[in-house]
Amino acid sequence: MTSTPSPAQAQTAKRTVVMGAGPGGLCAAYVLTRAGASAVVVEKAPFVGGLARTIRRTTAVGEFKFDIGGHRWFTKNDELNDLFREVVADELLWVDRVSRIYFDGRYVDYPLKISNALTAIGPVTAARAMADYLRTRVQHQLRPQPIASMEDAYIDQFGPTLYQLFFQRYSEKVWGLPCSEMSGDWVSQRSKGMSLVTAVKDAIIPSRGKVVSLIDNFMYPRNGFGRLSERMADGIGAGGNAVRLNAGVVRVHRQGRCVTAITVNTADGPERIEGDEFVSSIPLTYLAEIMDPPAPPEVVAAATALTFRNIITVNLMLRRRQVTPDTWLYVHDRNILFGRLHEPKNWSPAMVPGDDYTSIVAEYFCSFGDAIWSMTDEALVERTVRHLVKDLRFIAPEEVLGGFAVRAPRAYPSYVLGYEAPLATVKAFISAFDNLQIIGRYGTFRYNNTDHSIETGLLAAKNILGESHDLDRVNSEQEYHEVKRVPRVAASNA
Repeated sequence: MTSTPSPAQAQTAKRTVVMGAGPGGLCAAYVLTRAGASAVVVEKAPFVGGLARTIRRTTAVGEFKFDIGGHRWFTKNDELNDLFREVVADELLWVDRVSRIYFDGRYVDYPLKISNALTAIGPVTAARAMADYLRTRVQHQLRPQPIASMEDAYIDQFGPTLYQLFFQRYSEKVWGLPCSEMSGDWVSQRSKGMSLVTAVKDAIIPSRGKVVSLIDNFMYPRNGFGRLSERMADGIGAGGNAVRLNAGVVRVHRQGRCVTAITVNTADGPERIEGDEFVSSIPLTYLAEIMDPPAPPEVVAAATALTFRNIITVNLMLRRRQVTPDTWLYVHDRNILFGRLHEPKNWSPAMVPGDDYTSIVAEYFCSFGDAIWSMTDEALVERTVRHLVKDLRFIAPEEVLGGFAVRAPRAYPSYVLGYEAPLATVKAFISAFDNLQIIGRYGTFRYNNTDHSIETGLLAAKNILGESHDLDRVNSEQEYHEVKRVPRVAASNA
């Protein structure tokens, strides 16, 4: 592992308590363990990995493996790539990525390749898309308007026509609200520096420096992305520290500017765990609500105002060699309830029992109490099969060997308009503690990729070991996540 403090630097007398055994929390404990420091990870679930775990289902034909929604590894950070390779080791695969958007019976490459997108929508619509984008840019120059909503941000970057065709339907399916009610922050996080004009310019005029795509292929563990978390947990245990499952945090005890202990629920009842340093990857809202003594009323009210979006994955086992060539397929059709699907076999052949079999993971985005969340698992499986058979015409009913649903509450932080003020209130309260760091997607209420969550865990561990890093800078760079610009080097005469 590069840049990891040596054991001599570790303050081994300190004990770190990590709340949550997702990739970020496990990374923090893994780095501390490698440095010879004491750490314990507590996790409410009976498994590690959180949303990035791998589920195994044994059938009469063999074992099928499913990731929840699919998680690929890509990052611009070489240190994180080294960490990933170290942990995954002999299970490492390189996977070619093929991702497409399905809309109105047609397929378009995703992320958008402008030539492909304009060809798919036809010359008349393509001309309108270019014209209304240019008109939008001129209007913004003459009468600048703030970019507040998701709708504002997408139109600013791509124009009204491409927004309506490629972004509006899917975004509203994901978030369950009109794009005009969602903050533009989500768009800037996911597509920084990306726009219609920059895409066209990069296609015509060579950029300063080589543009390296991080989306054409990616690293992946042979037996599912959950192996990253499982192997980190193994390393923590082998180093003399512990990962305690079925131990959910119910109280965070504080005194002055310090956290002193947590209480977890176990099979034997409540248990108090004391520590010197604390790292939290549990939902930030929940963390604020379980403080003892309680957080100020305005902090609790702010935490209540922040919301998450749930997902349900329906996992189908199929007697079929392949359904699509895609690693992901984004489904914009409003008549199809799920928003995205992936085929695990396209990521790794080890995800299915053999060549004659494949599987599908369909993702449903929902909120507590809505129509989708209220459906039974059986109804969700039936609906998914119907969409694949009748609407998409991907499979035949007799090819289905079985299926099941997995519910993942609070999967995505919702950037609803106005979320910034309550989030700032909660973070200001949490940041006042000298020995408490928040990490990961849940813990920071930031829509992180897996590499960002792991980076926050890595930096939190380094801070405990004596370094000084600002965790809030992670996932704040003003550049599109999925490309990396490498300066051009003049040719040598040697």
